Amino acid sequence: MNYLHRLMVSHHDHLADWLSEGKPGSFQAFLDAHDPDFSLVTVHGELLDLAALRSGLSRGGGSRPGLRIRISDMTHLIPGVCQFLEQHEVDNRVVDTRVVTAVVRDGRVLGLQETARPVAED
Repeated sequence: MNYLHRLMVSHHDHLADWLSEGKPGSFQAFLDAHDPDFSLVTVHGELLDLAALRSGLSRGGGSRPGLRIRISDMTHLIPGVCQFLEQHEVDNRVVDTRVVTAVVRDGRVLGLQETARPVAED
């Protein structure tokens, strides 16, 4: 696992810990992983800056018990830019899947573009 893969796994582990267990330290670690100029294009096409992301997630601590976020199928496009599959699991069942393109600058997440992918039916 290379640096970008480790960064994305750690980033999403902190988010999952916040959403599933409400760990304040995890929420702060998640936020600290972002560049101050961060932007996110959500699966719904919304454009969020870091303040909007913080505000939107600040009330989410413990709201998704059992959530785990899996990162796989990572491809490196150019230095500091990668694409990967992100799967959200609850009780070992995939409940959400998206393809993500991430841009990292100076060790922090500068931008994310999320594209929804239908969850395969069992």
